[in-house]
Amino acid sequence: MELRRTQEMGGGTLLISLPKDWVRKNKIIKGSLLALEVTPGGSILIFPASESEKKPKEILLTYPTQYMRRLINLITGSYLLGFDIIRIVSRERIPYEDAQAMKKAIRQLVGLEIVEEDAKSITAQFLLEATTLDPEKTFRRMHLITMGMLPDAVQALMQGDTLLKRSISERDDEVDRLYFLLVRLVRSAAIDNKLAAKLKLSTIDCLDYRLSSYLLEAIGDTAEDIAKSSTHPLEEAIGDFEKEAALNILKTLGVMQESAVKAFLAKNSEEGRQVVQLYDDVVGEIAKLERFIGSNENASVISRVASSFSRIARCAVDIADLAYPMYPLVE
Repeated sequence: MELRRTQEMGGGTLLISLPKDWVRKNKIIKGSLLALEVTPGGSILIFPASESEKKPKEILLTYPTQYMRRLINLITGSYLLGFDIIRIVSRERIPYEDAQAMKKAIRQLVGLEIVEEDAKSITAQFLLEATTLDPEKTFRRMHLITMGMLPDAVQALMQGDTLLKRSISERDDEVDRLYFLLVRLVRSAAIDNKLAAKLKLSTIDCLDYRLSSYLLEAIGDTAEDIAKSSTHPLEEAIGDFEKEAALNILKTLGVMQESAVKAFLAKNSEEGRQVVQLYDDVVGEIAKLERFIGSNENASVISRVASSFSRIARCAVDIADLAYPMYPLVE
């Protein structure tokens, strides 16, 4: 680290000299216009105001790979790593089925659009401007979708409603899309100080959004698992106690998630403490439900659902923990 002492000019203005190597590298001369941005952490970014926009990051993927699934994973991985242009090229004609699989993978990634295509290549480009995106709004959208998924998942399980199960799967896909977009955004901000400043994100904010969005995505996946726990309706096969216990657990989990998200976004310790208190309550309710499993012919299904409830409760605690550390309080 290099230290430089400020100098005072008339009127209380403070000056500091710029490093020669940086000046030469950026071709700064007397009279050059510099742009300054203050980061959320209090640092100041300085860069040439006339600096042209960065060239789009581009990656070339070759077809065929040993496994088609690997190529799909490479497309998703390139998106998450912040590549703006993804080119897939082949020496021979790409079979229709494989081309459709690649295009389906591209369509599942928000902002990524196919801009060129022929028999031997597909080019996709990220067309959204990162500075116009809002991490908090994307996170809130994930939260609202997953909040609605859990009660619907239990209803679909109880009634054997196949259309509702399909709706839950579609909503889970949307949560995945938002999750990938948010990961791409905060990861880009973590390595680009100018983008982070424009989005008003500190390094710790990027890390927290990365983890909290993963936890919301896990809640969505767990809700989908609940909906698919049985192929036949359970409403007539379980007793009133199990139904009442499940409803109480659902209500508590909903309040927990709402409080956890409020705690995370507002860094509110009171909301965080409420999540801890509710966690103790819901653990007790789940334990009561599990004690009656042995006498039910659908014991394995109810056991899986009870385990899913526990995972969701733990995810809510982990989200709130980002605002109010509570691991010593929760086992």
